[in-house]
Amino acid sequence: MHKYFSQYFLNTVLLFICFTLLFPATSKAENKEDSILIKEYNKVVFFNSDTIFSNYADYGFKETVNDLYEYYEDVFAYLPLEKRKEEIRKMQQIAEKKNSPLLLKEAGLLEIFCLPEEDEAQIFHKADKLIQLSEESAKMKDACMQMRSMEAAFDLYWRRAKYARAFKQIYSMDKALQNVSDEEFPLKEAISFRIGEAYFFFKDYNKAMPYLRKAMVPSKLYIDRTNLKAINTVGIYYSLKGKIDSSDYYFRLAYNSSDKVKSRTIYDGIALTNLGYNLIKKKRYDEAIPYFRAGFAYMLDKNAYKSASDVAVGLAQCYFGKGDMRKAGQLIDSSLIYIEKSGNNDLYKSLYPLMCEYYIKTGDKAMATAYMDSTIAFNERYLNKYNSTHIMRAEQELFEAENNAQSEELRYQKEIYNERFLYGVLIIMFISLGLVVFIILYRRNRNAYRALVQKNQDWASSTATVFEKVDVPVKNIDVGKDLEDEPAAEDVMLMKEVHELIKTEKVFKELDLTLESLSKQMNVNRNYLSKAINKTTGKNFNTFINEYRIKEAIKIMSDEKSDLISIDAIALEVGFNNRISFYQSFKKITGLTPSDFRNNKVVNMN
Repeated sequence: MHKYFSQYFLNTVLLFICFTLLFPATSKAENKEDSILIKEYNKVVFFNSDTIFSNYADYGFKETVNDLYEYYEDVFAYLPLEKRKEEIRKMQQIAEKKNSPLLLKEAGLLEIFCLPEEDEAQIFHKADKLIQLSEESAKMKDACMQMRSMEAAFDLYWRRAKYARAFKQIYSMDKALQNVSDEEFPLKEAISFRIGEAYFFFKDYNKAMPYLRKAMVPSKLYIDRTNLKAINTVGIYYSLKGKIDSSDYYFRLAYNSSDKVKSRTIYDGIALTNLGYNLIKKKRYDEAIPYFRAGFAYMLDKNAYKSASDVAVGLAQCYFGKGDMRKAGQLIDSSLIYIEKSGNNDLYKSLYPLMCEYYIKTGDKAMATAYMDSTIAFNERYLNKYNSTHIMRAEQELFEAENNAQSEELRYQKEIYNERFLYGVLIIMFISLGLVVFIILYRRNRNAYRALVQKNQDWASSTATVFEKVDVPVKNIDVGKDLEDEPAAEDVMLMKEVHELIKTEKVFKELDLTLESLSKQMNVNRNYLSKAINKTTGKNFNTFINEYRIKEAIKIMSDEKSDLISIDAIALEVGFNNRISFYQSFKKITGLTPSDFRNNKVVNMN
């Protein structure tokens, strides 16, 4: 059996070596994951940022927010500075390759995150960069980046205990949030919670509660734990107010929530721990212990040392209440370890009083006195840290800033008003001058039109024959005769007959009147009639007849009653076949269009 096992083992090793030699490139290509050792938790985390960045470039922030935030929380936050910069360069390269300005802006946000914040100048410089990014994003209608960079500036101020500036940032965030829809920014409730939580820390519950309730919305994203946080915080509020039943309702609501979110077990543990603290207030220590132990298991499984220290303090209080000093002491020691690991010194606020009572019970007066002093000193620091004067200072600074802004706006508006008033006066002057010039020109033009109309009316009412030398006030009319070629006497006699026929019969009104038809009516040769018209008037037949027609049209339009008759009807009445030829002839003979003549006529012509 040993022999067969050795042979099987040897075959397996050889097969593995052959496979490795045959497919080295494939194995390497498929393994694109990177890894990081998180020393705080002694844990290796594998990640693939290439895929996350590419998806961001292809689909945008809202479609990749879960993967992106998980990468930021679990990986990027623990990377050393040089490794962070490598990740940013990778993001920039993918952004350029895929031509994604959104991913490039995301890389810009990460670059700001990497800026130092060791002293006040660096903190304010970093915050200014974030605020500048939010303002640029607002102008570009990028609500996601606008709100995220605003929240990052707030978080920086809060983390570095610049509370007055943090609350000033809160006012800006709140104002911006009102103009952003859920579609534009899917984490609106998270911002509302941050605002409510800030007021809650400073015990301004009246301001905190509306924001916390606004944040109590079932989660739509895996990385969004806002709903659970808000419900637990509202439960703590009722516990502080002594309304334990209401408090229990909210803690159970959080525990039974259907939200499927990242680190859900931690928030279940927090809800159970809070229920345990409510039981301590009722001095029901035995009932409280199972809640704390269940919560403890959740916290330690996820390396949530901050919450674990809170659980350890609660358990210590239970055993202290039961009189079991040994277990109480062990749990106090555990709390000290977890607080040190979490780095959250605010947790000493609940631990120091318990340690003071513990040493009083165990008879160690020196240690009891020391922790009494520590309790007093810590409470003073805590009160100073979360003093409402920070809010008042922020409100005062904001009030002054708004006043200054309003004063500046008023000054600017006054300057604009003065400029506009001056421009308005100048414009009115120019318009008035233009109107005066227009009226003068209009009157001159109208007077000229009326003078021309009057002359044409006089011409039309004249009884002189067309071929006689009369003063015809018509534009560009050739009334001169060929002085070198005077008409013969017989031509003049014939034209008198033509004039008489036209005067009595008004044959010019015939629509189909031609030289041929007129010569037949007069029983004369066509060519002889054409020569007579040309010699005596200097015009051809059509021009000669059209003058009679235009004269008749002028007489008709000079009558006020003719305003009811259309120009087309007048054209047909005087012998023109169509509107166009009438307009052309009227303009050529009188220098006016029929409409201009009608608008400027002198009525009741005699």
